[in-house]
Amino acid sequence: MANEEQLSRLLASFTVDGTPLTALIGNKLEWSVTILTAAMLSNENLAASMEAEEMVDAAINYSNLIQERLGYYESVKVHSLERLLGT
Repeated sequence: MANEEQLSRLLASFTVDGTPLTALIGNKLEWSVTILTAAMLSNENLAASMEAEEMVDAAINYSNLIQERLGYYESVKVHSLERLLGT
């Protein structure tokens, strides 16, 4: 039960006790960078070996890479669908 309470407090602190995350963070890039940076901070090895600026830069790079790859897979999916439909 203590872990659930800690998780609830952690999430509440990220959302200012219920404010929608999009209202606090803004666009999709900012949101993904925030989540990736939080993930890096939760890794003890990364947190000990990287400065905050390095983590944010890495998160931006990862976010851009993720968007690029998602775009690639979406275009492949569209081309496959077009090929199946014969258009």
